Amino acid sequence: MEIVQFENQLAKSNCFIIVDWNSRSCVIIDPASRDSEKEIAFIEEHALSLDYIILTHAHADHCWGVNSLRNAYSNVQLVCSEACNQKMKKEMNLFFRLYIDDPEYKYEVAPADIQIEKDNELLVWHGNEIRLVLTPGHSPDSLCIDIDGRLFTGDTIMPYPPYFNGRGSSKEEWAKSVKRIEEMYESNTEIYPGHGDVITLGEWINSEYSKTK
Repeated sequence: MEIVQFENQLAKSNCFIIVDWNSRSCVIIDPASRDSEKEIAFIEEHALSLDYIILTHAHADHCWGVNSLRNAYSNVQLVCSEACNQKMKKEMNLFFRLYIDDPEYKYEVAPADIQIEKDNELLVWHGNEIRLVLTPGHSPDSLCIDIDGRLFTGDTIMPYPPYFNGRGSSKEEWAKSVKRIEEMYESNTEIYPGHGDVITLGEWINSEYSKTK
């Protein structure tokens, strides 16, 4: 398995492609470039099948590329939390007012194919376990994605101060969520954040940013 990282067009957030070379299949986490050109080029260059798009939360800088990927790959399944699926339209229309000088611009995502309603739900992907851990706080709909022990955390854990925008975000819920992650995973667990560089859980715990809680 290989993890390939791209920088998204909005807010320089991270998009990750997880490749299972044995099956020549891949999963994309948090695509947020409008046309997903780099991601599609990578998939086509390596003749991969895109099985899942998984979102950590509904903010547009983590999901702007969903439509372009769904248009390119008709069999792909979109996975996100139930709360994410419910709030995507509202969150994104607010967000784009900051980035696009067009009051008429709309971006809507059709409903997810798989909604995660319960904590620690599992998907089995070509023999790889994908565990979906609900982690509200940065936003009520946030989740972390564990693929064979590598943890994709969105904006829940990143090498920056946690951000709370006041629209349903909660420092108290975030503190509970990150405490659970600390209890569930070893300190050498690799963290692939929504923004910034890959770190280990231990490095984050010992950083100034974890002290916010």
